[in-house]
Amino acid sequence: MKPPEGVARRLTTPPFVAIGFLLMANCSMAELPRLDLPEKKIEQVYRNNWVHTLEPCKIPAPSSPESEPEANVEPLRPWKVDVNGHYPGWYPGVDVKHQAAAYLACEKNLPLVLRGWELTKSRYLLEDGSIRPMTFHNNPHNIVPETTVDGSVVYYPLRSTANIDFLLLGDMIFRFSQDREWLAENLPAMRKAAAYLEGWVDDEGLLHSDSYDLDQVYRQIDGVAQAAACHAFRQLALLESVLGNEAEVNRFETVASRLSEGVEKHFWSDELGYYYEHLVYNDIAQSGRLGSVIAVSSKLGPDHDEAKAIDGVVGIGIDGFQVGVGAAGNHEWATDGETSGAWIQIGFGQPIEIGRIILFNRTDPKVTPGERFARGRIEFSDGSDPVEVQFNDLAISRAEVSFTPREVSWIKFTGTEMEGEGGGNVGLAEVIVLPSDEPYRKITHGMADANFALVGYEIANSTHAESVWNYFRSHESAFYSVNNLAAPTWIAEKTETYGPGELNRRAPYKDCVAMARIWRYDAMMRRRMRDGAGLIQTIGFANILHDRPSGGGPGFFAERYDLGRFEPGDEAQATVPKYTGYPSIYNSTIVQQTLLGLNVDVWGTIEIDPCVPSDWYEKGFGEEGCGILLNRDLGFHYFKDRMNGWIEGSPGVQKFRVQIPPNLASHSLQVLRNGKAIKFKRDGRFLAFNLPIDKEERTTFEIVKAE
Repeated sequence: MKPPEGVARRLTTPPFVAIGFLLMANCSMAELPRLDLPEKKIEQVYRNNWVHTLEPCKIPAPSSPESEPEANVEPLRPWKVDVNGHYPGWYPGVDVKHQAAAYLACEKNLPLVLRGWELTKSRYLLEDGSIRPMTFHNNPHNIVPETTVDGSVVYYPLRSTANIDFLLLGDMIFRFSQDREWLAENLPAMRKAAAYLEGWVDDEGLLHSDSYDLDQVYRQIDGVAQAAACHAFRQLALLESVLGNEAEVNRFETVASRLSEGVEKHFWSDELGYYYEHLVYNDIAQSGRLGSVIAVSSKLGPDHDEAKAIDGVVGIGIDGFQVGVGAAGNHEWATDGETSGAWIQIGFGQPIEIGRIILFNRTDPKVTPGERFARGRIEFSDGSDPVEVQFNDLAISRAEVSFTPREVSWIKFTGTEMEGEGGGNVGLAEVIVLPSDEPYRKITHGMADANFALVGYEIANSTHAESVWNYFRSHESAFYSVNNLAAPTWIAEKTETYGPGELNRRAPYKDCVAMARIWRYDAMMRRRMRDGAGLIQTIGFANILHDRPSGGGPGFFAERYDLGRFEPGDEAQATVPKYTGYPSIYNSTIVQQTLLGLNVDVWGTIEIDPCVPSDWYEKGFGEEGCGILLNRDLGFHYFKDRMNGWIEGSPGVQKFRVQIPPNLASHSLQVLRNGKAIKFKRDGRFLAFNLPIDKEERTTFEIVKAE
């Protein structure tokens, strides 16, 4: 689908000959921006990503409305996840955001992206604000259970991924379109998704996320999710500010600050010099720890035994994919015909000081409002004052209660009010009790991707970012090879230390290496630390993957490269060949945003801030036809002694913030518009200026030495 007439001027011929350029006759070659880079391999891979994968994965709009699809199939999707159609569904919490970014960056195809947005909003955004992370139409919740190798942990990966990515996708769409009417119409859905996320943030500013961007490695309070959620709330606050919604701005800035403070307080380690990978609630109530149920008011039967309230599993009771063996079935206590007044008493075997309790309502899809607590109270063995309990109203509702630490040998929860009328069998899916001295267990496998994300999203303060960077640079080789074969980027420095209680039983180690979603955090960190040479190095590792036959043949990328399956002659075994993850992230996030530094803010200001090796300025580099704004098109080039560019599109004033060519940093400068000097402001290594666009013809600009 072409951009509006008169907006985008694209090349009609390839700028150079590369393998496979003309293999796809149906590719919209005139739509693709042209790169002009000293590293021609990047140009080749960029174009092959489009020709081989991204263009073929687009799906035409259906001619008529579809009925509810069969389980795990999504006929309304606007694009496929892989060329071969291995994945028939829709994955708003894993792939949608990245492919949308690529379709905007490569051909400005907003109608296609809006189809993806509307599909997510209409089919996958649930009543409580949660978003299904994948096609799973017989699942009333937003989660899919997984189980670790040893069966010791049942967890729900991607629990929060879709919500975070929905916010980031909405932000991306608005910044590209600058359509305030669209923003006003869609902000309510984004607020709904944000409120769900906020409901999982505890009073220490930590998000109970389970794994973000991963589904094969168990994490409970994931450092990457913490970083991405903080970034998403910051962006949402900016979107609210565009429409002048000050109350919402303050609300979302506050949540972002809580998440940031939680990171610094609980994830940072002075001893390690970097952030922990993830945290786990140090739950002493579990039957495998100190906990046991002393008594309950009643129980429905063996399938709803009181011990299931402390079995470590938030009992979803559904596993339609049959992947979370051990997760399906009942993992929650239910009473026999009780509602208000139902109670459970949990002992610890010995006095222990506690300071927080988290309770989960029943989660079985069949429960009614009359079988879910709204309020209650907790009593303590030491006779101290009871504390009041109030549950939130999410589908998987929970209550978190913090109090002055007290040493107790038991607690007793009594429900005092129900969510609704009708009676039934009230109960609890889980009770978590946290000791006051160590509420979280802190997990690390050497430096992990949480550090890349926290630095790259600028959550880490400058001192901690520098410490992370110094450690990374001295241990860099650990993230890029196995058996002397290159494969970016490992999720952790010491992946061999993951144990059977941390890895998924279906595909151990599958997530550990070479996932593009992890690779982008590496690139983002390098950008913040202004490591242009290192960025080219890690792109080079991805280029090696591009040429391996395991990706479906040279010129394709695969989904993952499984740890322990590297073989001579192929060097990496693909799980799903011809996958869009690497192509999407490579073209939009890595090349356009991270390497060339092309971005636009919520106010429509274009920023050009490359992060490239220093010798690139000597050789010259740039891009023509950048997919940055819907109603305007852009080209630019940097040289040793100048920077020039052009813009065309709808008339008006375009704001710019442009990096000064490094060789001109110590000189007096001027900005020229169509050859004539205009006003500008100098801010460190940037120049800011407003460029009038009088008509739909090309307007040029230059940064040169002052005469």
